[in-house]
Amino acid sequence: MGSNIFSIGLSGLNAAQTALSVVGQNISNANTPGYNRQVLSQAARMPQQEGFGYLGQGVDITGVSRIYDKYLDSQVLSAQAGSNFYSSQLSQLNQINNLLADPTVGLNNSFQSFYSSLQTLSQDPSSIPSRQTVVNMSQALVSNFTAIGNNLSQMQAGANSQITSTVTSINALTQNIADLNHQIAAAAASNTQQQPNDLMDQRDQVMEQLNKLVTAKAVPQSDGTYSVFVGNGQALVIGNQASKLATQADPANPQNVQVTYPNPNGTATVISSSVLSGGQLAGYMSFRDGTLLTTQQKLGTLVIDFTTAMNYQNQLGRDLSGNQGGKIFADMTSYATHPQDAVANMQLLLADPSKLAASSSLQLGAGGISPAGTGVTLSGVWASLPGTYGWSSTTTPPTTATHPLTGLSGMTITATSATTINATLTGGPDGGQTFKVVPDPTVSNGYKLVDNTAQANDLGIKFQLSGQIQAGMTINVAPCRSAPRSSVMVIIWAR
Repeated sequence: MGSNIFSIGLSGLNAAQTALSVVGQNISNANTPGYNRQVLSQAARMPQQEGFGYLGQGVDITGVSRIYDKYLDSQVLSAQAGSNFYSSQLSQLNQINNLLADPTVGLNNSFQSFYSSLQTLSQDPSSIPSRQTVVNMSQALVSNFTAIGNNLSQMQAGANSQITSTVTSINALTQNIADLNHQIAAAAASNTQQQPNDLMDQRDQVMEQLNKLVTAKAVPQSDGTYSVFVGNGQALVIGNQASKLATQADPANPQNVQVTYPNPNGTATVISSSVLSGGQLAGYMSFRDGTLLTTQQKLGTLVIDFTTAMNYQNQLGRDLSGNQGGKIFADMTSYATHPQDAVANMQLLLADPSKLAASSSLQLGAGGISPAGTGVTLSGVWASLPGTYGWSSTTTPPTTATHPLTGLSGMTITATSATTINATLTGGPDGGQTFKVVPDPTVSNGYKLVDNTAQANDLGIKFQLSGQIQAGMTINVAPCRSAPRSSVMVIIWAR
């Protein structure tokens, strides 16, 4: 009986000592990343049959297990993948916002300076200094566009570098998981009743790090290992074998890299950001192929439309020598299907300020304004962009001038009353036709020609008088064949 008492007491002391070891382990690893608290489980020993009944034999330790919730762990991993997806884009998006919204390096100031120089030139079209200012502001605008385009290209290169670096980190983590799988499987094989808690904690910690980079799903196997999958079911880890992701140049855009997964036959499958639901890798790819590309395309479309419009407008007027105007900027219409490449190729062609077509192709004809003595004079006639103007990156802009002013040999404006005014054109694509004349609210004493439809579409011809049109007034306008420097008169830019 005495020996039984000592045996029972010893078993209790051993259990308590082991429990203290478990508590000490928990305290020591309180700040260890990924560590899960462990608890001791124990049970009464098999009692011994005595004549009067069963006599207890003490206590046995049945195991040490970790406090772990698979559901909560999966929720944490999912949240981390989502958080890192957005945080990886935030700094990049802030760069774009700061670049385009900056009052000193943004496009707003450059456009304001450019249009201000045109406004100054309109006051004195024969002024060489004013013309030179327009040329200088045009070059400054080109330089600003190019600088912003270069910054966006640097962001693109940075995103590709981050993608490559992230793939390298993913491969290192998946190899780590495969190595831990091997150790866990070996430990489980030697003791099928217990799990290697610390090794499993380490593996879960690596899974947490992996999900910061890419959304990965771990599927437990019967031997204690994890099989890890990403995307559309591509296996990164099976047992103690890890498959390595890789990067390659995008055939459609060599400046970008693609993420690939190796196939058993030696080929590779391209993994797009759309199948990677979270993590830094998906964030960088989504930024590069989404927001950044859209910004580059919209900026390129602006370049295409702006340069095409300015070239189109300048070719409708006359330069300082009375010759037909030419192109101001390089023709960018070939980039309509891939506008993201337009900015880098934007170029100012016009260097001679005298070549600016700052005068109209029309001037007051020999008939002048009748009846005489009205006191009203014609201040200017100019071509504006038609109301239906709109060239986008999905359509090809016209390569030849199709403006109603092209080839026009004359225009007669007749006012039946102050509100009923018509203009009959001679020559050009609309020669012989009569159109309505309505006030232009953007110009003082300004008027514009519109067609006879219910929509009253703008034809792209405007003129300005020194006063209001009066009933019975007739205005004859003829083409400006050649004008000496002193008589160059009206600005043709769209207002």
